Amino acid sequence: MGYWITLHLFNDEAFYKRVVPTLCGHLGDLESDYLDFLKSYLIGGIQRFSNEQVSKLLEQSIERVIEISNEFDGSFKRHNEFHKIENYDEKNLFLSKYDGYDEYKRFFEYYIFKTCADFFPHIPLGKRGIFSKLELKPKTLSHSFMCEFDNYNDFFCSDMMGIMNWVTKEDVELLYYDKENLKSEYEEFLNTFLSFIDTAFENKLGLIVGVDMKEDILKLFPSNKLVENSYWSNINTSGLLFKI
Repeated sequence: MGYWITLHLFNDEAFYKRVVPTLCGHLGDLESDYLDFLKSYLIGGIQRFSNEQVSKLLEQSIERVIEISNEFDGSFKRHNEFHKIENYDEKNLFLSKYDGYDEYKRFFEYYIFKTCADFFPHIPLGKRGIFSKLELKPKTLSHSFMCEFDNYNDFFCSDMMGIMNWVTKEDVELLYYDKENLKSEYEEFLNTFLSFIDTAFENKLGLIVGVDMKEDILKLFPSNKLVENSYWSNINTSGLLFKI
């Protein structure tokens, strides 16, 4: 059937200044957000557990989140142990034995869209990434940008489900000033993508891309956390998906 890839607006400043420190246990408290996450993540929710069991589960889960989060570099894209492994099978073996891995990456996806990214509106990319929809000249900034952006993070997205990659507002700014090198035979997509870049640039935002994410959960979060709803009435939105 293939994968379903989507492109979203992302507040990278909030991510690095608030979200990452919270995940690492240096700021704030994850208890309330993690409790909400478990209600949808665990089959059957948490109703079957006593208050004491829920408290213990929360304590253990958050402790593991903090432990894993502190194993990334400053970009929060490279895991200190996992990304030293070059062999594909060995990487899969590492993750299969990595305690709490699946729950961690699902919470990471959940927490990002609850705090610093908007699920709606977004650009649906279908089964293939952005690069496949564009005609890019080699050795241009746009070409380098798309090569990097389409290179999915194999820790957060090892099974092609979850957060694939993200870029900062500084990256978007560079792409914005190289827009003349963005070409595509898909005119509607190109116009929508250019409008999305304009939106990110004007609002000092980054971009984040995901694949086969938990849409049934993420779509329940408030839309337009990053950009006011009134903003969209002034730009081309024909290729965007909005919350119904």
